[in-house]
Amino acid sequence: MKNSLKASRLLRFKNYQIFTVMLLALLAGCSNVEVEQAFKGDFRAGKANKIIGEYCQSCHIHKDFDPPQHVSKVRSLYKSPVFRKARECRSCHYIEKDWMHNQHERKTRMPDDANRGKFRKFEKKEMSKRRKS
Repeated sequence: MKNSLKASRLLRFKNYQIFTVMLLALLAGCSNVEVEQAFKGDFRAGKANKIIGEYCQSCHIHKDFDPPQHVSKVRSLYKSPVFRKARECRSCHYIEKDWMHNQHERKTRMPDDANRGKFRKFEKKEMSKRRKS
């Protein structure tokens, strides 16, 4: 009786281990960690822009998109120095993760909203980073 109880517990434990490993493998395989890191600012500007540009071009709407030309063209639409002197795509663009579907929703800090001060918290954080470097 003791042996069958031990075997039952061991089998249940093994099933939990297998389930956990499979779940982690599934989640790790579906996420694009490099894109998330680029939007967080974990890379140098050039590498981050390349990753973000490729990510945006993966969408059929932006397949002919030219990131350097876009950055230079839209800077003048903003009043804040954070956006006017931006060198990185992530200054105006960001992603929000939809954990339920393991997808990213692309977002933009639009000039009208930025000029009204909607992103002050972000601007202060970016200015602080620039002063440190």
